[in-house]
Amino acid sequence: MTPGSEESSTGLDAHVAATLAYLAGPFSGVLILLAERTNSYVRFHAWQSVIGLGGLGLIVALLLGLTFASVIVSATAFRTLLITSWIVWVFWILVWAVCVVRAFTRRRWKLPIAGTYAERLSAR
Repeated sequence: MTPGSEESSTGLDAHVAATLAYLAGPFSGVLILLAERTNSYVRFHAWQSVIGLGGLGLIVALLLGLTFASVIVSATAFRTLLITSWIVWVFWILVWAVCVVRAFTRRRWKLPIAGTYAERLSAR
C-alpha cells in the first residue's frame, strides 16, 4: 500500500487530507492537526505545514518589519531588505507549491529542517 492511499480519521483519503494541510499554509495545517488523530502520513504533512511554512512566513514578516523600520536609517538598507523579503516570499510560494504537489501525489517530501521535526511530531 502506498503512503497516503488509506483513509484518515477526517473521512478523506489520506493524500487529500495531506494536501489540504498545505492549502492555506500553516493555518490549514493546524486545522488538519486538530481533526486528524491516527494517520501519520497526514499528520506529517500537517506538522510540516505548520513548522516549515509557518517558519518561512515568520521570516518574511520579520524581514518586512525590518524593511519598513530601515526607512529611517537609509534608502539602501530599505531597498536591500525589500528585495530580500521579496526573494524569501517567492521562495515561500515555491516551497508551498512543491509541498502541495508532493502531498497530492502521495510522496513524503521532507523540508530540510522542518521535515525532521515534523517526522518526530507525527510519530506521537
